[in-house]
Amino acid sequence: MRVRTEARREAILESAAQVFMEMGFERSSMAEIADRAVCSKPTLYSYFPSKTELFMGAIIHKLGGQVAAVYYDLPSYAPEEPGPVLTRLGEHHMTTIASPEAFAFKRLIAATMTDRDDAERFWALGNKRLVEIIETYLIAATEAGRLKVQNTRVAAQHLLALYEAEVIWSGPIGFAPNLPLEMIRQAVERAVKVFLAAYGVE
Repeated sequence: MRVRTEARREAILESAAQVFMEMGFERSSMAEIADRAVCSKPTLYSYFPSKTELFMGAIIHKLGGQVAAVYYDLPSYAPEEPGPVLTRLGEHHMTTIASPEAFAFKRLIAATMTDRDDAERFWALGNKRLVEIIETYLIAATEAGRLKVQNTRVAAQHLLALYEAEVIWSGPIGFAPNLPLEMIRQAVERAVKVFLAAYGVE
């Protein structure tokens, strides 16, 4: 009997991400991914029953895991001054999404996800989840008297849009801008000031 392990799953996802990036979704094959992961095709299919499932898993593995820990810890910081909390969050978020690898994966997703159901699954696992986690923090921070937010879902969307505004509008769409760490820090500082001007406690 085959025993599935988390280490093997992670190795498969890493190999799959490499293949998808090199060959695109259509030209990538489960056989090639199995070869890269040094496993058999039956083993590969025991973890991921389809290439689409594997593609989704690989994207989440490469992009989602880098952000998850910081976001999930957010509500515990609700009693603290929000400025430093939002600044730390923004710097981590921007360092992750502004990387060339992240932009390359986003282009791959845009070129691949032509089916609405698949696109909605990505949205539910990615952007929607990020908004929900930030919303949880905003609710807790408002209850703690640190922020004054009425519509927490919209405020969470505002925060993400402010973080990313200078990246989205600083170069060609779909390509990573050249943003040194100091520029990211300055952009995040400006974003947090705008956010607190709207939602901070006077």
